[in-house]
Formats: sequence, C-alpha cells, structure tokens
Amino acid sequence: MRQWRVFAIASAIFLMIVPSTMSSQEGSTASSRAGSLQIEWNHTYSGSEATLWKMDWSHDGSMIAIVFFDSTCVVLDAADGSVVRTIDLSPERTRCDGFAPDGLLPLRDAAFSPDGRFLAVGGDDTDIHVFNTTTWEEEMTFTSHTGSVLCLEFSPDSRYLLSGSGTDKVIPQNAGENISRVWDMGSGEEILELTGHRDGIIEARWSNAGDRIATVSDDRTVRVWSFPAGELLVDTSGHTSGVLDVEWSHDDSRLITGSRDYKIKLWNSTTGENLATWPDYNCVRSVHIHPDGTVVATGGVDLTLKIRDIDTGTSLKILNEGVDQKAMVMSARWSPDGEMLASALGKSHTLVVYSFGREPEKEKEFPMAAVTISAIALIFTVSLIILYIPAVREIRRMRR
Repeated sequence: MRQWRVFAIASAIFLMIVPSTMSSQEGSTASSRAGSLQIEWNHTYSGSEATLWKMDWSHDGSMIAIVFFDSTCVVLDAADGSVVRTIDLSPERTRCDGFAPDGLLPLRDAAFSPDGRFLAVGGDDTDIHVFNTTTWEEEMTFTSHTGSVLCLEFSPDSRYLLSGSGTDKVIPQNAGENISRVWDMGSGEEILELTGHRDGIIEARWSNAGDRIATVSDDRTVRVWSFPAGELLVDTSGHTSGVLDVEWSHDDSRLITGSRDYKIKLWNSTTGENLATWPDYNCVRSVHIHPDGTVVATGGVDLTLKIRDIDTGTSLKILNEGVDQKAMVMSARWSPDGEMLASALGKSHTLVVYSFGREPEKEKEFPMAAVTISAIALIFTVSLIILYIPAVREIRRMRR
C-alpha cells in the first residue's frame, strides 16, 4: 500500500510542476516576447527638417549613430536618447534634391567598428569619414569612390571596412560607379574592389564568419563574394525591383532581403535558391534578424515596423509609430544583446527605441503540450486514488 501512496503523491507533484516549467520555457525567445515590445524612449532631431536615413548600434550597445540629409550624424546614448556627439559634415559644394536642406549633401550611412574604436560615416560627398570614438576626431578619410557612398560595414574582426556606392534613386544625377570597396583599417589602403552590379549598391554585409560578403543593388540582384579573394560565388535574381537591404542568418546559411517590389525573400546563401517569399504592403527598406534567430524586424514605406517569425514570415507584432508620425521606417536594428529595437523614421526625423516589457497574460497561459501532459497526470492521479481507497478498506476488513 505504501507503493500506491508514493505513486499518488509523485503524480500530484508532477501535475503541479509540469505546467509552470513549460510555461517559463515558452517566455524565453524573442518570438514569444514579441507582443510585449513597447517604447523605451524616442529622440526627435531639432537641427532641421532633414530626412533621417539610417542608423547603427555600437557593438557594446551603449550608443546609436543616426545620419540625416543635412550632412549631420548624431550619436545618442542608447540608455536614454541623450546626445553624445553631433558631427557636422557640411560641404563647401552644394546640392538640393527636395529632401536635403538647400546647400547640404545627404549622409547615407554610419557604422561602428566591433572593437568600439571607430565610427565611419559616408554619403553624397563621396568620401568616407572615420572618427575616433574617444576623441571624436576624424582619423582617416577614404576618397576613392566617385559615386554616393550608400552603405558601410566593418568586418567582424574590425580589420576591414566595406563600402558600397552608386546612384541612389533619390538623386538620380549622381555618379553611378556601382562598386563595393574593402579598406584595410591598419594601412588605410583599399585592398579589394567588387564590380559587376549594374546599379547602386544599396546594402553590403559581411557574413558572421567574415569569409563572405553579400551585396544587393537596385539592379534587382543579390550577390555573394568570397573574402579576401573577391570571387563571385552567387549571383541570383528573383526580386522584380531594386533590393534595399540584406542580412545574414546567424549560421550564415541563409540571407534575407527586402525590396522595392513589396517582397521579403529568404535565400540559401550557398546556392542562391529562393527558400521563401513574404509579401508586404509597400517597399521594404529594412530587414534585421534578432540575435536569437527566432524573429526578423521588417519595415519600410507602408510606415509600419513588423516583427515576423523567421521561419514562416507571420507577423507577431506590428509597431505603428511610423503611421502615427506619417513617416517611413528607413532603418530598424536590434541591439546587440537583443533587448531593444531601434527604428529610424525618415520624414519625422525621429528615432524610436523599443524594449521588451512584461509579457501579456495570454503569453503566460499553459501551452497545449503542458495542458495535455497535465490532463494525463490528473487522470493517473485520480485513478490511483480510486484504486487506493477500496484497497485500504479491504485490508482493514480482513484484519478484523
């Protein structure tokens, strides 16, 4: 009879423990936490009405750099949005395209080096300006590009800087060299030139291993190059309009792209095979995978920022600050630790930073697997009790 009692007690404990254990496991990924994203802070630029174009996190998550069409880069404290530094690159020569204030040239991108030493900034003046993040003095200037510098990124080991240039559709009269270049940060020399795209290089990204480079262009193609050899490994098409952003999966096996054709695509990064296509409501300007690999943030001209399941493309959360401010999501990036998400809203020249808040109550409900197991445990426990009581009575009767 003691065995029956042990079984009954163990089953009751099992019934109490299993649901809570499985529920806590459910709340651990960005996918399950997506619904709790809420505004942490926002920063609205007061220098001019210039468009906010792109942004980048420092690799320790302490700063965010944002660039504007008035030749200004603003570095913000990621904790509260206060201004750390304002970099003014106002040129001597001028051009106005209706988006940049008269007499100024747009900046297109900014990138922090992973080792935290440098911030690179580039745009329509065709030069790349590299600043020391301690003194904020300009330490290097790279001048080989003849077209607008449209994108920048440092290699994972901080030894190299990747840049892409060409004609951006905002200013169609600028030089269309359509070239990606790699710069050695030690010597300051250009060491590699990647040619072949037939339109501007809108985005260029290092693989996480640092041995490949992905480039996307307004020529509608996605290309993958080896590094340091510069051999073209993949040249694939599938988008029906210009490709505006690209990101590697964390194991470098896949690429995700956003395009002017209202589509987001997943690709095999080795073969170039299109693995999936997700529709959107307008041009997709930004795609960025969360550090845990479960979700991707996508945003663009439909004014929304969507948090999507990385495997299905299903929208788990839609952030509508762009709708409220009537501003496109020009660029959106997760913080390095994955706890915050920054969204650059172009025409409202505002950076909105979100963080994961307390999970909604519905996310804490028992998952179906836990409910099923609990039901089995309950049935088992009740059965044992039903068997246990008559057995005890019978033994007592026999002892009399």
